Amino acid sequence: MKSILKLVSVAAAIMMMTTAVQAGKCRSQLCCVSSAPCVSGCDPCATITCKPACKTVEQTVMVPEMVTETRKVHCTAYRTETRQRDVTIYDNVPEVKEITQTYTAYVPEVRTRTEKYVVCKPIWKTSQKSYTVNVPYYETRTATRMVEQRFWRDEQQEYTVNVPYTEQRTATRMVQKVVTKDVQQTYTVNVPYTEKRTGMRTVMKCVPVKRYRTVCEDQGHWEDRPIETACPAPACGDCGTCGDCCQPACTPVCTQRVWVPKIVQKKVEYTSYQQQCEQVPFTYEVQCCKPEQRTCTVQVCETVCVPEKYTYNVQLCRPETRTRTVKVCDVKCVPQQYNYQVQLCRQETRTCDVKVCSFVKEEKTRQVNYTVCVPEQRTCTRTVTVCKRVPRVVQQSYTVCVPYTVEKEVPVQVCRRVPKKVLVQVCEPACSTCN
Repeated sequence: MKSILKLVSVAAAIMMMTTAVQAGKCRSQLCCVSSAPCVSGCDPCATITCKPACKTVEQTVMVPEMVTETRKVHCTAYRTETRQRDVTIYDNVPEVKEITQTYTAYVPEVRTRTEKYVVCKPIWKTSQKSYTVNVPYYETRTATRMVEQRFWRDEQQEYTVNVPYTEQRTATRMVQKVVTKDVQQTYTVNVPYTEKRTGMRTVMKCVPVKRYRTVCEDQGHWEDRPIETACPAPACGDCGTCGDCCQPACTPVCTQRVWVPKIVQKKVEYTSYQQQCEQVPFTYEVQCCKPEQRTCTVQVCETVCVPEKYTYNVQLCRPETRTRTVKVCDVKCVPQQYNYQVQLCRQETRTCDVKVCSFVKEEKTRQVNYTVCVPEQRTCTRTVTVCKRVPRVVQQSYTVCVPYTVEKEVPVQVCRRVPKKVLVQVCEPACSTCN
C-alpha cells in the first residue's frame, strides 16, 4: 500500500513540474495563459488565445521495493549416535575332575644290626696353609671406532616468492540501513546425566575344609639292659687264704641303654582351603545423554539498500624467482681412537694359620635296634574342583554426541529498486503565430 501511495505522489509531482514549465514557456512567448486573453504588455497577440496540446506518455521510474529473500546459513547441530564396541570379560567356569594319584607310603620296619663305633679324642694343633687369591687390577687399552662427523657446505638454491602489490578498483555497493528484531529460535541440546545400574560379577573365595590323614608315630621307650663282660684274672701271689688263685675274683655286669620302638598309626585332622565361585551383585554408573529442547533469542536484521560507488584496494601477488644460499650438511664416518679400561685378575699366593684337629681312634661294637621305613607304592582317587577363566567377547553399546553442519534457509528483507512504468501527461505549446 505504501509503495502505491509513493508511486502516485511521484507521478503527480512529475505532472505539476511539466505543467509549470509549459505554462512559463507560454507566458514568455505568447504573453498569455491557456484560455485567457493576452495581457497589455503583448499587444500583437491581444486577440489570440493559447491552448497547449497535451498528451499522455509512458515513462519508466525506479521504485524501491522490499523483497524477502531466502538465504542459506551454516550452523552446527548435534545428533546422538549409538555405537558398538567389543569388551572381553572372563567367566570362571568351575570344573570337577577326578584325579588318580600315586603316592609312596613308608611302612616302618624294626631291624637289629651290629655296628662298630669309634670314640675319638680330639687333639688340636696349628699349621701353616697356603691359598691362592685372584687380585683384580685395571689395564688401559686402545681401540679404533667409527664416528660420524658433519661437514657443512654452501649451496645455491632457487625459490619462487609471491610478491604482493595493491591494485585500486571501483565498484558499486548497496549501503544497508540495519533494523534488528528479536526472534525466538528452538534448538536441541544433549544433556548428560549419570545412571546407576546393577550387575553380577563372579568372586573367588577360599573356604576352609577339614580333612584327615594317617600319621606314623613312634611311641617307644628307653630300657636299660645288662651286658656281661670278661673280668681280668687276679695275680696268684695276692690270693692270700682264698685257696684257688686261678678263679676270677668277681663277675662284672655292664648296663646299656636301648631304645625300644613302638610304631602307632593315628589319624590327624588338618584344614585345607578350597576355592569356590560366588555371584555377587555390584552397582556401576553409566554416562547417558538425553535431548532437551531449549529456546534462544536471535537478532534478525532488516536492511534498506542504497547503491553507492566506492573505491577499494585489491591485494594481488605476482611470482618472482629469487636465489638464496643454503647450508647443506654431509655426514661422513671418520675413524677415531679411544682408550678404555679392562679389569683383569692375577693370582697371588698367601699364607694363613689353620687349626687342625687330630683324633685318637678307639673302635667298639654294639647292637642297635633301628627302624627302617620301607617305601610302598599306593594309589588313591580324589575329586578336585578347578576354575577355568574362559574369555568371552560382549557387545557393548555406548552413546556419543556427533556434531554435523546443517544448512538452513533464513528469510531476509532486502531493498531493491524495481523499474515501474508510469503514465505521465506532457503538454506542448500550440500558438505558432506568436513565436
